[in-house]
Parts: sequence; C-alpha cells; structure tokens
Amino acid sequence: MTDRVANHPVSTFASTALLFFGSGLAATLLLAARPLESLIGIAIAVIGLSIMLWRWWRKSLAVRLMQDGRRVDALVRGVQVSKVFQVNGRSPYRIEALWLDPDTQEIHTFKSWYLWFDPTVFIVRDHVAVYLDPQRNGRYYMDLSFLPGIDGA
Repeated sequence: MTDRVANHPVSTFASTALLFFGSGLAATLLLAARPLESLIGIAIAVIGLSIMLWRWWRKSLAVRLMQDGRRVDALVRGVQVSKVFQVNGRSPYRIEALWLDPDTQEIHTFKSWYLWFDPTVFIVRDHVAVYLDPQRNGRYYMDLSFLPGIDGA
C-alpha cells in the first residue's frame, strides 16, 4: 500500500511551510537571550508548523477516504475560477461536479481542491470519482488522478 495520493499537488507551499518552520526555529535558538526576538521566531515556527500539519491532515484524509469512503461517480459540471483569493495576481481553478443521491433524490455539488492551472483541456470524461466519508456528511475527496503533472505529496 502506498501513502501517496495521485492528485495531491506538490507545490512550493510545503517548501514555504518548511522554510517558515526552520527559520522560526533557528531565530528562536540563535536569539534565545533576547525575549522579543525569540517570541517572533516562535511565532514564525508555529505558522510553518501549522501549514505542514494542515497539509498532512488533508493528505491523510484523502488516503483514508480513498480506502474507506463510498465511491460515487459525479457528473462534471465545469471548471470554475475561484475569486476567493489570488496569489501573484492569479486565481486558482476548481472542478465542479454534481451527483444525484439515489436514496434521497438530493443533488450534491462537489468541488475539487484548488488547482493552479486550467484543467479544462484535460477533462475528457463526463464523470469524476468522488469518495464520500461514511461517518461525516459533507466530507469528500474528488479523485483528480486523470490530470497530468499532479504528483502525490
């Protein structure tokens, strides 16, 4: 069994988190005699550690849902440009998919994790696999392993 998730993107985000953690820790150790600078170093280290823990949690959730979740095939509705935030003037993309629950006749909308490229040209299928958490409604993982250039984290 592998703990790699095919569509969990590798990015400079994890490297940045590690850099924050390392530089904060180094500042704390080097400036231990100065309390204010040490507190700033600790704050920077906590930010980096928080980012790393968040990425680890997200990856472990994806692995768990792919193993134990309920797999459904959702109809790809399209690609949305997320206007929630921008990085260097660029907005991320999200794949949106719909699924009709045969038991309740409710339509559920699923959105992928943020992607930093337009995946429209790579979507050649009508459906995408979504793994639902059987213990918690609303928690899911969209399998984007069909997209090129997305490696496990």
